[in-house]
Amino acid sequence: MAKRMIFTLLVMDSIGHNFHGIWRHPQARNREFKHADMWVDLAKRAEQAKIDAFFFTDVVGVQGQYQGSNDVIFEMAMNVPIGDCTMLIPALARETTDIGFLYTSSVISHHPFVFARAVSTLDNLTNGRVGWNIVTSANESAFRNLGLPTNPSHDERYAWAAEYVDVTYKLWEGSWDVDAIVNDPARGVYADPAKVHNINHVGKRYSVEGFNLMEPSPQRTPVLAQAGGSPAGLEFAASHAELMFSSAMTLETITQQVGAVRALARERGRRDGDILFLQGMMFIVGSTDEEAYRKWGELEQFRSQEAQTAYFSSLSGMDLGKYDPSTPLEDILDEIPGIRGAFLSLINAWPADSKPTVKDFLTSLSLPQMVVGSPETIANRLLEYQAAGIDGVQIMNALLPQSYEEFFDHVVPVLQDKGIMQKQYHPGTLREKLFAAASPDISERHPAHSYRGMFCDQ
Repeated sequence: MAKRMIFTLLVMDSIGHNFHGIWRHPQARNREFKHADMWVDLAKRAEQAKIDAFFFTDVVGVQGQYQGSNDVIFEMAMNVPIGDCTMLIPALARETTDIGFLYTSSVISHHPFVFARAVSTLDNLTNGRVGWNIVTSANESAFRNLGLPTNPSHDERYAWAAEYVDVTYKLWEGSWDVDAIVNDPARGVYADPAKVHNINHVGKRYSVEGFNLMEPSPQRTPVLAQAGGSPAGLEFAASHAELMFSSAMTLETITQQVGAVRALARERGRRDGDILFLQGMMFIVGSTDEEAYRKWGELEQFRSQEAQTAYFSSLSGMDLGKYDPSTPLEDILDEIPGIRGAFLSLINAWPADSKPTVKDFLTSLSLPQMVVGSPETIANRLLEYQAAGIDGVQIMNALLPQSYEEFFDHVVPVLQDKGIMQKQYHPGTLREKLFAAASPDISERHPAHSYRGMFCDQ
C-alpha cells in the first residue's frame, strides 16, 4: 500500500533556476520574482494543496561561462538578478499557518554566530516552520565576493562544514537550558542567568565565546537538509541530515544511494527513519500523455542551450563549453570541483560498453528529473520512485507559478486519492509535520542533541 510522501516546492528568488530562458514565454510570471504578491499568492495556493514546504535555493556568487564568455548569464538571467530569500520568509509565513520554509545558506555566507541568531529569529517568527539546507559552496565567485581563499579541496569544504554545524549546534541546543526562559513579570525575571551559558568554542576556523543572542525557538535546531552526492557529502549527510536531496539518474542509483547513506547513519547510531530522501523532479502535466508531450515540446523551444550549458558549468565550477563534446566525463572528473556526485551518477548509470561524454552530461542531466504525462501517469511514476526508496519530491518549475498551479489543480487530487499525498497537515512545527513526531526537538540520536545540558557546569 502506498504511503504518504513529502512534497516541497524548489524555488529561487530569481527569474530562472533550472529551465533557463523560459522567462521569455508569454505565460511566464518569472520576472515578477521581486514582488511579494506573486510569492504570497503561490504560498497560499501551495498551502491549500497541502504542500509540505517551500525550499529556497540560493547562491552568493554567480558564475557560469559558455565558451569563455559570461554574457549569457546576464542575457538569459541565469540566477541573476537574485534576491535574499530570507527577506521573503516572514512575509510568506505571515500569510500562512502550516507550510514550511527551508532555505539554503552556505557555510561561507555568514559567521556561524550571526547565522544561529538569524535562524532562531526566523524559527520564532514562523512558529517553528524553518529548515536549513547546509551547503559548502564550490563556487569560486562566491569565495572571491567574500574575500576568501578560493579552491579549497572537496574534503576541506566538508571539514569546514563540520565545524560550522558544531558551533551552531552548541548555540542552538547548549547555550540556553530548556527551562532558561522564566518570563515572570512579578519577580522581574525573564531569563534565569544561571541557565544561559557561553559555549567557549575554539576550533580551526572559529572561536566563539558567547551564547546565542536569541532565545531558543520552537524547534531550537531547524530541520536540517543536505544535498551532497560525493563520498564526503554522503558521509556528512549520514551524520547531520534529516532531509537529503537527490538528483539520481536511475531508480537503481536511488536505491543504492539511500541504502548507502542509511547504512552509514546506522553506524553513527541513527535509524533509517531519521533521514527522509527527496528526489528533484519537474512535472509537465496534461490531460493525456500526448497533450503533456506537446506542452513539453513547446516549452523546450524557450530553453536556451547556451544558458543551460553555462548553468551546468556554474554548478560544476568549470566552463563545460570549452571541452570537446565527445570528451569522456571520467577524463575530466578530477578537474571538477563541484557537483561531483552528479557526474558519478551519470557515469555509474551508463551502459558498461560505453563511456558518457560531456555532451551526454549536458543533454541528459535533467531528463531523469522530467516526468511528462497525465496526472495518473505522474502518480504511477511517483510510486516507482517510492518503491526505489524515495520519501518525497522536490518539485521544480519551468513556468513560475503556472507549473505549480497545474500540479496543484490536476495532480494533487489524484495523489491524495491514492494516499501518496497528505490531505491535512500534522499539527506542530515543520519537524513534527515532516516526521509525524510528537515533539519539535531534534532526535536524541542526532549529534546536535548531545549539546543539551553540556554547559550547565560552567
